[in-house]
Amino acid sequence: MGLWSLGGLRQPKAQDIKWRKSPRGDYYRLFMIDDFSELKLDGVGGVYLLWHGGMKPSWLVAGATEDLGHSFSELFRDRDIREYDNRGGVFMSWSPIKSDFREGVVHFIAKHTNPTFECDYDKRSDPIPILLPR
Repeated sequence: MGLWSLGGLRQPKAQDIKWRKSPRGDYYRLFMIDDFSELKLDGVGGVYLLWHGGMKPSWLVAGATEDLGHSFSELFRDRDIREYDNRGGVFMSWSPIKSDFREGVVHFIAKHTNPTFECDYDKRSDPIPILLPR
């Protein structure tokens, strides 16, 4: 048994929630989108994740929402997040996850990425392991 072994306990396998990318296969840059309605996310629930690239990339924030289109529009207007656009661009992705699992996914992301901004989620929810965008 190794130093970091869980012994007989099995860790749940991380789920691939298929983070969404542009048709070209790149992740979208938040501040390069002119019209969020073109993404057809209005009224679509799920989880989202923002991060910035550059010399010292970092995770910015994750969240669960009933309306991804509205949430991305709000994040677009957030001045604190906009400041990170000059540090290599702010990237975004999402996954349309059933409402029963969203809080657990955000809990996992917040726990394992140490995001710059506080993530709003139900801390009583069990973290659901997922694969992060790559």
